[in-house]
Amino acid sequence: MKFDKQDKVVIAPDAMNHPLYKLTKALVVTAKMKDSLIGSKEEVLAKAAKINAKNRSFVMPEDSKAHYTDHLIQGAYHCLEIDIDKARRKNAVLFVFGGGMILGSDKGDVGLSRKIAETVNADVWFPYYPLCHEHDMLENVQMIYECYTKMLSFYKPENIVFLGFSSGGALILDLITYINELNDNGSSVPMPGMLIPVSPGSVPVTDAEKAAIKKLDKIDIMIPASYMYTARDIMSHGRDIPEKYLATAHGDFRNAPFTHFYYGSSETLFAFAPSYAESYRKAGAKCMIHVGKGMHHCYALQYFIPGCKPAFNEIMMIIKKYFRKRGKDNG
Repeated sequence: MKFDKQDKVVIAPDAMNHPLYKLTKALVVTAKMKDSLIGSKEEVLAKAAKINAKNRSFVMPEDSKAHYTDHLIQGAYHCLEIDIDKARRKNAVLFVFGGGMILGSDKGDVGLSRKIAETVNADVWFPYYPLCHEHDMLENVQMIYECYTKMLSFYKPENIVFLGFSSGGALILDLITYINELNDNGSSVPMPGMLIPVSPGSVPVTDAEKAAIKKLDKIDIMIPASYMYTARDIMSHGRDIPEKYLATAHGDFRNAPFTHFYYGSSETLFAFAPSYAESYRKAGAKCMIHVGKGMHHCYALQYFIPGCKPAFNEIMMIIKKYFRKRGKDNG
């Protein structure tokens, strides 16, 4: 991987010395999770549909572990607000799940959202965006944008952090491009306070990206390089979607807040890290690339996997420190 000398690339916590981590990776390989994303567009969508049929739709939580509010977006989609207390906090996290734009959220994501809310002492908003079985990528971005604008009626923009993993990480980055597009056309939408995309992907467009994902494909245990080409057709859904929303790494990041990228060095999507760093530099925005040596896709949010919790804790600390600083600045 080739970064520019100006890029800020740092070491993230890894689990390479954890005795159970190698076993966990072996189990993932044995389960053939990677195979679910291999095949033609039709084959991949059919596999995803079978998985989605197993409890991957919105269900209003009935537990008493938090206070839940269901916001109906565009009259059709749900955005779950998770508050530890009945009263809203002054800070909030817009948390966007992944799944290659084709897998819905599972029950674990709500539990993770609640854990984030408890850990960083903030409200968490969790959008159930439309999937690309029947919708295109831009529709997803627009739905999440409407969640954000609704949040702005309750929180100051600088008190909102965007956090997303995998395709959800790509969506929060696309949202920055979308806000810039709106503002160029006369709107005045404020940017959030900070972004943390974990393992965000992109459609490969440069020779360097194509060479890198091909090489990384040999060691990735979850995401096949071939899917990043299939994803173009899936995310377009037969429509003319602007390239900047598909090749997310080459989006418009002007005015973007400070962004912490997290990747594992053994995942195919790490191929796009240099492109994101370059796009940020060209836009005059600042970012930091955190890289976990030998780690797999989205490991930094998978605190339940042996050895991955330190990276999760680091992300939570970054958010807590940001909110703490905001409190001091306002106090």
